[in-house]
Amino acid sequence: MSAFTTILFDLDDTLFDFSACWEKGMTNTIASHPLTHDLDGEALLSALRRHGDALWVDVIAKKYDFTQYRQLRLQRSMADFNREISVEEINGFQQAYAAACMDAVTPDGHVNELIADLSKRFTLGIVTNGPVDMAFIKLERLGLSDYFPRERVFLSELIGYHKPDPRIYATVLQALDVDASKVLFVGDTWEADVAGAMEAGMSAVWINPRGKKQPTSHQPLATIERLEQLASWL
Repeated sequence: MSAFTTILFDLDDTLFDFSACWEKGMTNTIASHPLTHDLDGEALLSALRRHGDALWVDVIAKKYDFTQYRQLRLQRSMADFNREISVEEINGFQQAYAAACMDAVTPDGHVNELIADLSKRFTLGIVTNGPVDMAFIKLERLGLSDYFPRERVFLSELIGYHKPDPRIYATVLQALDVDASKVLFVGDTWEADVAGAMEAGMSAVWINPRGKKQPTSHQPLATIERLEQLASWL
């Protein structure tokens, strides 16, 4: 019998392949939107990734919120092509992208079967650094809303702290009224989902499909390539 009573999951690139949905949604939006349809799509996509990665550090540090992050990412990317755009134009592009990205989110039968089985044995929750405005749409489109009721979906944007800030884990543990030793955290980001969770007293499973090296000496319960492999460790 498992020593855990609770399993917490990251959302993006853990419960589904958000990176693929982001790329598909952004590629389609770039190709069809009046602001960008005449630009080199691959070059703009690369610029969005580059500026997004650089700005994400400032989001975690709470220098920018998600709205500012999205605006600056596109603004700086378009500046690489010597184009200035207004906030209204940025917001219009973001709305088009969000719709295209959510259209790319589809259920995975293997993941849904796993989550359905785990829900019979464990309390399940989500702790994500993702934005509020898309989180519940993602869960609905994935067919996972019934397994993750809103009171067990913890959004850093609402809590006020982003992983790996120790306060977000403490807030979640208190809300669930569970001891950290009884919790397993599952996610793809080492700093946020493994090291941060373990520093808070939880165990962790690292989803590492690309075989990255561990950047710190923390020892997770397991390292797996796909979420479906989690079952063999419980």
